[in-house]
Amino acid sequence: MARYVTVAAAQMGPVQKEHTREQVVERLVALLRQAHSMGAELVVFPELALTTFFPRWWMTDQAEIDRYFEAQMPGPETAPLFELGRQLKVGFYLGYAELTEEGGKTRRYNTSALVAPDGSLVGKYRKVHLPGHSEHLPQAAFQHLEKRYFDVSNLGFNVWRMFDE
Repeated sequence: MARYVTVAAAQMGPVQKEHTREQVVERLVALLRQAHSMGAELVVFPELALTTFFPRWWMTDQAEIDRYFEAQMPGPETAPLFELGRQLKVGFYLGYAELTEEGGKTRRYNTSALVAPDGSLVGKYRKVHLPGHSEHLPQAAFQHLEKRYFDVSNLGFNVWRMFDE
């Protein structure tokens, strides 16, 4: 028997450099509430939803770069989104920049987390195909530095069951 799931795409508009994580999470919470009120069971947020799309800027200070990354998911600033999803029983897909330690080495990924309606983490996808370039191109109209700021995924392509009958 087929199981239908109502999915909402959360179009949130741009996040600016000066926006705090708290401000962005407040926007995501509002979108989750709105989607729920329209019957959504799963809300899909954009890639790198918690920050501005920072790969467009050339940066050399690692501390400046790392402020765009999440060392845990959920973390203190993102916990309200997970809690609301649990309360409303709405799952979501959240794109973010992940900072992690693996094998004694710091790694950075362009990651998306799949979160169940009970607020638990179902799975993670880390971007495999990183577009753009890794070096500064001052002659370019804009930079696209995903290859500079992110590692290629080591998780492959997985499938998760989330809406069992």
